[in-house]
Parts: sequence; structure tokens; C-alpha cells
Amino acid sequence: MVPRMLDESHIEFDASLRLQEISTLLIQEGNLESLYERVLDAAVCLMAADVGSMQKYDAQQDELQLLATRGFPPEAIEFWQQVNRQSGTSCGRALSLGRRVVVPEIETAEFMAGSADLDIARRVGLRAMHSTPLISRSGRLLGMISTHWQQPHSPAEHELRTLDVLARQAADLIERVEVETALREGEHRLQRLASIVESSHDAIVSKDLRGTITTWNKAAELLFGYTAREAIGQPITILIPLERQGEEFSILDRTSRGERIENYETVRRRKDGSSVDVSLTISPVRNAEGKIVGASKIVRDITTRKLAEAREAMLIAELDHRVKNILAQVAVVAKATRQGSSSVDEFLRSLDGRIQSMAAAHTLLSQSGWHGVGVDALVRDQLAPYATDTNITISGTDVTLAATEVQALTRVLHELATNAAKYGALSSPNGKVSVSWKRGTNGKATNLTFQWNELGGPPVPSKIQASYGTNLIRNLIAHELGGKTDLVFGTNGVNCKLEFPISEA
Repeated sequence: MVPRMLDESHIEFDASLRLQEISTLLIQEGNLESLYERVLDAAVCLMAADVGSMQKYDAQQDELQLLATRGFPPEAIEFWQQVNRQSGTSCGRALSLGRRVVVPEIETAEFMAGSADLDIARRVGLRAMHSTPLISRSGRLLGMISTHWQQPHSPAEHELRTLDVLARQAADLIERVEVETALREGEHRLQRLASIVESSHDAIVSKDLRGTITTWNKAAELLFGYTAREAIGQPITILIPLERQGEEFSILDRTSRGERIENYETVRRRKDGSSVDVSLTISPVRNAEGKIVGASKIVRDITTRKLAEAREAMLIAELDHRVKNILAQVAVVAKATRQGSSSVDEFLRSLDGRIQSMAAAHTLLSQSGWHGVGVDALVRDQLAPYATDTNITISGTDVTLAATEVQALTRVLHELATNAAKYGALSSPNGKVSVSWKRGTNGKATNLTFQWNELGGPPVPSKIQASYGTNLIRNLIAHELGGKTDLVFGTNGVNCKLEFPISEA
């Protein structure tokens, strides 16, 4: 499973790099229409689609207006120039619901039934479609990106996640181009620009070529803790930790030469002295004559993403540790099972049973998020292959065990159950097994006392030969959990008492 996750992450990373390259070229050209076309090309490629479209949302008309298409015949382009909420298409449905819509087969989509849109889709050979809204970070609908297929199709989850990266960045780029275009249009649009900047959820800061702060929006106040009155007129270095001061000289040099800096990840300092992980997008600011007079910075707090990356690294390390631990356990079990088996068939049967038992415990732990498993669920899971309506009695107030305790008790239970099924009470039609447990205290520690009793089984031989199973039952609890085991071979089968400290997960 890990390779598939890495492959999906690689696809998302490639998509992100591709869009950053496209955005840099198009922003330099100032060609917004080309941006729509290039983003649409990327979407069609990522979704392995046959046809694609991109629309802009007109808030006044409350409709989607076609901006760019790939693969549509003229008839479809003319019919879908404008799409409203009542349209029988995936984009109309997404506009109405405010979320992504996937139509794997148009003939089975109830909202399309009987519509003119369905007739057009049939005529132009479309069988499946999907639409994803383009939403700004402030929650404003910017438009819609849609892909279509000529055969029934349901996009894979990793394809949709990759498209979400593309849609998120496409929305950011569209909004950012609008802001930067307004900056270049001159003094008569400053009021509108100021409104956009002030309402942005990203911190937007401007500085002159000396590095003095000249503008400071509300998001910057929230991110860094300085009010606009405190920040404007101060050197931008008030936000830069001492060990990173050299970054500012490099940034000023690059922007003074007209260079745009995209997604520069670094650390900045708040008013209270705390650090914050940020991503910077820095653009030169020109006056009416085209001369560079400063720079604007879009500052995005990426603390959540950095924490997620750290958590991912921790989980991968934990997974690595668990896998190695499991493999080590399997190796020990395999070696011991081989030594205690009289034939290859017996070895394979015993090894398979023991590994399946361990796997069942891991399944229960995985279902609980590795937060522990109740004794009742564990006992019933291990005894399920042998249980009838009358041969097993289970009782005890449920107690949740930690992962290490679950794994140890599982292995002991498996040996007790298989021994009972082969030689003990569960091998006899009248045999019964009673399983019970209770929680108690021993000083400051909490203990679990676990009892296994067999009744009605065949007579037990006077001498029992030691085996891997009996040795495991006798010794594993003491070795793994610091507990103790009393194992008695009675006249009707095995009687076993386990006692060990528990952490009460």
C-alpha cells in the first residue's frame, strides 16, 4: 500500500510543479485567457478525459459562462455558452449544490432525465462527466472546471485529489492575476485594489526598495500581531528572525531586477517573538512609468501543512517500526513452528493459523486506530471459528487493552483454542470451554485476571510432552507483559489462569 500512496503523492507533486511553471509564464505575459486554456489542458490530462471545459461564474446573472473548451463540437459549445442552476449538466448541478458533482453514466443520472442537456450529450457522444467548483480562499465562487468522457467512467480518488490541487492553485492564480492586474492599471483603481487586499485571507504586505513597509492589510495584523499603524514605516526585518536576515537582501536584489518569487517557504517572527512557517509570493511593484519602486508580498501561513508533514513523517516511522516488529515476530513463530512440526503439512497448517491469529488482532487494532481493543471483542474474534451455540461461555466486564497487551493475549488465546480443538474440550461433542476475566488492583497497579477452563473433554494423558504452544502459553505473558501464568492439564482439558498488569488504553 505504501508504494501506491507514494505514487499518488508523486502525481500531485508533478501537477503542482506543472501549474507553477504555467502560472509563472502566463503572469509575465499577463494573458489570463491563456491561463484558462493551459489549466484546462492540465485538467483534461490529469483526469484522462476526452473533453473539458472551464467556466467563469457571473454573480449578477447567477450563471456559468463558458471561457474555454477542449474537444467540444460547435453544437455543444453554442448550447452550453451559459449554464444556470436548473441545467441538466454536472456543472449546473455543482452550481446548485455548491460542491463537486460526478456523473459516471449520464443515462442513469436522475437530474438529467428528460432534459435537453441529455439530448445534446447523447448527440455529441458524451457518456460521463464531472465538475469541480473553483473557489477562492475567501469562499467566493470563481468558476467551474469540468471534464467529460465518451464512455461511462468514474474518476479514481487519487485523480480527484490531484485535480483538487490543480483547482486550488487555479483559483489562487486567477484571483492573484486579478489583484496584480489592478495594481498595474494605475491610480484610478487603487480604491478597488485596496478593498480586495483588505478583504484577503492572506497577509498582503508592500515595501519600498529600502525594505520599509508601506502597506499592511488586516490579514497581516492577524498573522503577525502588529497593527497597520505599528508596522507601516518600519523595516520589513522586524518580521525576520536574526538567523534569516540574509534572506531579505537576496529578495530585494531579485525583485529590484524584476524577478517574481513564487512559493518561497521560510520562517517569520510575530510581534510576541514566536515563529510561524510561511510561504511567500513576492512580486515587483512598478509605477506608471514602469519603473520598479518596491515589492508586494503575499504571506500564507503554512503551519498546519508543516504539522501535517511532521505527523506524516512520524506515522511513516511508526509504520516502519511496526512492520519490522511484525516481521520479527513472524520469523520467530515460523522458526519455532518448524521445530515443533513433524511434517511439512503440519508446519504449514500451524504457521498459517498462528499468522492468521496475529493478523486478526492487527485488524481489530487498526479498526480502533490503534487505541486499544476490548477483551470481549478479542476473545469472541479468536474463538469464532470453534464456537457453537452451546460449547463456549464468555463472561466478564469489558476491559480495553493496549496494543502490546492485545497482541500477547491473542497469541496465548490462539494456542489455547487450537489445543482445545485438537485434543481438549472443543474436540468432544459434549465439551465446553468457559472464558472469564476480571479487573483488579495490586497496590497502585491495575491487573487483569483471565481464566480459561475446559470441561467435558477427553481424558488427558498422564504425561504431556512440551511443545511450542504449551511453552508459549506458560512463558509469553511473563516475558511480554510482566505477568504470570498458571497452566494445569486437568482430567477434561486445560485450565489456565493469566494475570498481568494493564494500562487501560
